[in-house]
Amino acid sequence: MRLKAGVWGTALALWLLTVALAPGSARNDARAQTREILEFTSPSRNGPVTVKAELFLPEGINGKMPAMVIHHGSGGVSNTREYAYAREFTKMGVASIVPDSFTPRGVKSTVEDQTTVSSNDMIADAFNALKLAAVHPRLDPDRIGITGFSKGGTVAMRTGLQIMVNRHVPNGPRFALHVPFYAGCDNMYLNMRTTGAPMLVLIGGADTYVGPQRCIDAVERMRAAGSKVDMVIYPNAQHGWDGVGRPWSYPNGENYSKCTYVEQADRRWVEQTTGLTTTGSDGKAVVENARKALAACKTLGVSGAPDEAVKAQSLEALKGAMKAAFKL
Repeated sequence: MRLKAGVWGTALALWLLTVALAPGSARNDARAQTREILEFTSPSRNGPVTVKAELFLPEGINGKMPAMVIHHGSGGVSNTREYAYAREFTKMGVASIVPDSFTPRGVKSTVEDQTTVSSNDMIADAFNALKLAAVHPRLDPDRIGITGFSKGGTVAMRTGLQIMVNRHVPNGPRFALHVPFYAGCDNMYLNMRTTGAPMLVLIGGADTYVGPQRCIDAVERMRAAGSKVDMVIYPNAQHGWDGVGRPWSYPNGENYSKCTYVEQADRRWVEQTTGLTTTGSDGKAVVENARKALAACKTLGVSGAPDEAVKAQSLEALKGAMKAAFKL
């Protein structure tokens, strides 16, 4: 089946490859679901690309159902994280939308080079997925949320900022819920006011990959702007606490935990550690300053570890936020 919707300009809606997944299959647990592919056009550093997102629809649901966009981190989409959450949501009667921001851009991982796919690219993907979800006949446009992990957590947080909504979907739909997991909070906007949709920020107190304090500061800035934002800090949790297996580390992984870029009243962006202006008030990059600031604040070496107890706690926190926002 192939359907097109030109309503959203560059976002081309294609619903295809509808495949029924039998109970007990690798991507289903306890409730049957169907799978569709959503396609849309998004930016990349080499020009526009066609991005695909998998849509998992629980069977046996009458009427329009809520949905969650599940955005991956620097390692890409995985069966043990993004699809695992999709299976959990299926049990709840909630659809899942899993964008793959890397494959169409020719990237498998951004761990060693975060510039290959930017957070802004992924934010565009998230909003484009939202546009398609909002016009899908099986989904409730007023009950579409987003969660994400690490780099995807950054997306889940920033899509809740009014400034980002104004930029990407000024007259379009809004996410109804934002739940970022261990996000990178390196950009502090002058106005951190949110859309007003519920936001639950989940932070690992022992996270050395992204650093907890920056996200704590980001939450405080959002609250100072008049927004209600909930926050849970798991004191001993490391990055990727909801993963599987053993503790892990990548010595060549880029670590930006000491880099914080703050927007000034005159619209300049200043890297906080060095005090260098990296973007002028005209919006143009100050290239040499940006290079010097990055050389001073970026380090190499990232690590994390799964934690079964925190994994269970954060999953329940996520489900609780979904139940409240979607009135389940």
